[in-house]
Amino acid sequence: MAVLAASACSKPKATLTPAQFEAMPWDEVVAKVRGSEVAFATWTGDEDRNRYFRSRVASDLQNKFGITLRIVPLGDTADAVNKLLNEKGAGKTAGGSIDMIWINGENFRTAKQGNLLWGPFSGRLPNIRLYDDAVGKRDFGTPIEGLEAPWQKSQFVMAYDSGRTPEPPKSIEALRLWIKSHPGRFTYVAPPDFTGSVFIRHILVHLGGRDPGFWTGFDEKLYQRASAAAIAYLNGIKPYLWRRGETYPSTGKELNRLFVNNEVDFAMSYGPSFASVKIAKGEFPKTARTFVFEEGTIGNYNFLAIPFNAGNAAGALVTINELMSFDQIVEITQALGEQFPLSLDRLSAAQRAAVSALPIPVATLSIAELATHFLPEPDADYLTHFEKDWLEKVLRQ
Repeated sequence: MAVLAASACSKPKATLTPAQFEAMPWDEVVAKVRGSEVAFATWTGDEDRNRYFRSRVASDLQNKFGITLRIVPLGDTADAVNKLLNEKGAGKTAGGSIDMIWINGENFRTAKQGNLLWGPFSGRLPNIRLYDDAVGKRDFGTPIEGLEAPWQKSQFVMAYDSGRTPEPPKSIEALRLWIKSHPGRFTYVAPPDFTGSVFIRHILVHLGGRDPGFWTGFDEKLYQRASAAAIAYLNGIKPYLWRRGETYPSTGKELNRLFVNNEVDFAMSYGPSFASVKIAKGEFPKTARTFVFEEGTIGNYNFLAIPFNAGNAAGALVTINELMSFDQIVEITQALGEQFPLSLDRLSAAQRAAVSALPIPVATLSIAELATHFLPEPDADYLTHFEKDWLEKVLRQ
């Protein structure tokens, strides 16, 4: 079994240019990578996820392709983007320290604008056919243009304990009324943590009337109108929050602890199965359940990209394609409670039957209900503007 480590390795690299890849049959790409190492820069903040990659994924890559997977730990993807910016500034155009990156949103936009990515490549991956075409077009409003490949799907959900909150508030307005009638029993994670950031974006998008302009580039007039209403909403509930809004949990883990300790009545996550996973681990009460807002909840895809100076671009291509495969997706969906990201219309009858037979954990909503309430991420500029306004106009008020 391959072992993941953060240290460098002397394994050979399978260099490849985008032009060479364009002209090379896929079988030749696969043959080129045997015995090589792939350095994968990814978030390592979840130990269950780390163990899964250390065992199942690393073993599969070694057995099928002779690839040794090496994880480059990230606290935040921005760390990898900054590393690439430094390498580009230093003129390191080849033999870079990273071969592939887990990325999306504003980090992808920054990397694309800085010409930090290898490609285009995603359109030639065999397993791209398993994803809906629309998934590969835009990432937080930024045109992808083949510079990253879709991988996993996320969608925001709220968790509650049905034993103490039988009827949770399932709309933005109902939530506001619930908070005011239950002082001290609600809080959210402070932005710029991604969980807190997406929570406040729901307020922005819904009070902006879910205007199509949120998904077609940044509209200053729309932002001013929507943000004024959203700031008023957030300041209006602030005195009724946990500790009167004088402080906020800084991570989802801290919010989960407050929920479990019965200090607040709701937790939240980008992972639709997070409550089920925590029930299985004995960390959440068995009566925990999840819900989505009637108006819809924001979701996105996580992507995999290759740096401009990757030393093993060929190995990255094979690894990315394998992670996108039906078998790998089914495994990670079951092992980590991830949302199933592939298009059912693109699957064979046998594959669709296998998906329909997957058990739905007790606190996880169905694929159909999540899909019905799925809202794409608005353009990344709304995120950066509203995080800044929240700091200045909500937190510091």
